[in-house]
Amino acid sequence: MILNRLLKISAGFLPYLAVFFASLFHPADPDLGWHLKYGEYFFSHGAILRDNTFSALMPNYHWNNSSWATDLLTYQAFNFFGFIGISILGALTIILTFFFIGKAAKLNLFEKSIIFPLILYFTNPVNSVSFRGQILSLMFMAIMFYILSIHKKDSKKILLLIPLFLLWSNFHGEFVLGIVLLLMWVGVYMIKEMFLNFGKNIKKLIVTEKLLLLASLGSVLSVVISPFGLGVYFESLGHLSNPLQKFVVEFLPIGELSTVWWHQILTGCIIFLGILLLGLGRKTLDKAPFYAPSIILFIMTFLIRRYAWPFYYSAIFLFQPAVNFLKPDNEKHTLYLTAFFVISFFSLSIALRYPFKDIRTYSWDVYCIKTVNCSPDSAKAVIDNKLNNDKLLTIYDYGGWLIWNYPNIKPTIDGRMHLWSENGFSAFGYYYPIEQNWKNIDGTPYNAVLTSHRKPIYQRLLELSMEGKWRLIYNDQNSAVFVRNKTLVNEGIVN
Repeated sequence: MILNRLLKISAGFLPYLAVFFASLFHPADPDLGWHLKYGEYFFSHGAILRDNTFSALMPNYHWNNSSWATDLLTYQAFNFFGFIGISILGALTIILTFFFIGKAAKLNLFEKSIIFPLILYFTNPVNSVSFRGQILSLMFMAIMFYILSIHKKDSKKILLLIPLFLLWSNFHGEFVLGIVLLLMWVGVYMIKEMFLNFGKNIKKLIVTEKLLLLASLGSVLSVVISPFGLGVYFESLGHLSNPLQKFVVEFLPIGELSTVWWHQILTGCIIFLGILLLGLGRKTLDKAPFYAPSIILFIMTFLIRRYAWPFYYSAIFLFQPAVNFLKPDNEKHTLYLTAFFVISFFSLSIALRYPFKDIRTYSWDVYCIKTVNCSPDSAKAVIDNKLNNDKLLTIYDYGGWLIWNYPNIKPTIDGRMHLWSENGFSAFGYYYPIEQNWKNIDGTPYNAVLTSHRKPIYQRLLELSMEGKWRLIYNDQNSAVFVRNKTLVNEGIVN
């Protein structure tokens, strides 16, 4: 009896261990450097950095950093444990996401053994970047759904939504999506309750669900309890109307026939099957508030790619009926099949990561080459040739890497600045046409350029070098440094 209980508990842990090992990725966030600098600044000065002191464009710009708390967590993990600390923090965050969304959907072991690997596969593009604010938002969303799922049993626990959103708004700007999903859930829930249990007696419904309504209002208001106040709302909502979003991949529609597009088609078929299998019984209507966000997010993902990741987790509620359709009627056969799926899932997750060499041997040099497509020697060439001044143009992708590793090189722009705008001037709007060679670098005030081979400006500078207007003073398989010829002659930088 005790042995069977222990075996059952152990089997219950295996899917989460599999999630952990499958989620152990080396940090691959191009913005990691400036996140670390924000965290370092806080622990060095005892204050939150509010102004742009790192990059050349828009100096001293006041930024409402809605992920400031994530920066503190990232820095502490890196400061004490290095890159491995960030990798483990990312994997633990993903485990908690699966735990809470699994609890919200009341998944049994058979359902976990099939659904968890599917969700891991679909969310791999966001998980493989390792720890960042975006995966924290997914975890907060899962906790939100869990709190909503238990509010019928213990109505007072719905008030936990208020501190949840207070935390969320200080860790990542996607709390706004969380607010939208919460209000959507509450709206569908109230409509369902009104017609199933209260007829059209709205007053009685409001009295009965006063804690739910209070928690919803408190959640909306609590997000302003942050160092930036209403600024966190302005920063997050500003993404929706900014025309520069069309240059940021995550805010674009998913490409037709792309991998994510096919994932959407596959998941769409699964949730459609799930809807067909649900029927129109009372149990289905009771869970309707959980189904609505999934369906809306599914549609929205075709318009904005970023919605794919919360969609996949929310789709679990509609995956359930489709998965249970495959469940054998015989209990013994179900047990054997579950054991096979769980063990296969665990074994595969170990096989994919073992011997964890990419985690154990990770360094800034590897990060530079693999994640940012740069080279440390190119930065040294800038320093050795005394090019680190306001006439140096560095590409957007290099910003975070330079900020952390080469503080004496002030990058032109970095990953914080893609939607910054002030007094009619946009840093990214100014920079991007130069990078893409829509605006000729030869007609700008820059006298030196540190760039990746992948950028169109690199090809243009090669052409200008052939014309004798610029000179290539450093080049390797990833990066290059160019200097305007008149600078070489007038300032004696290079012989």
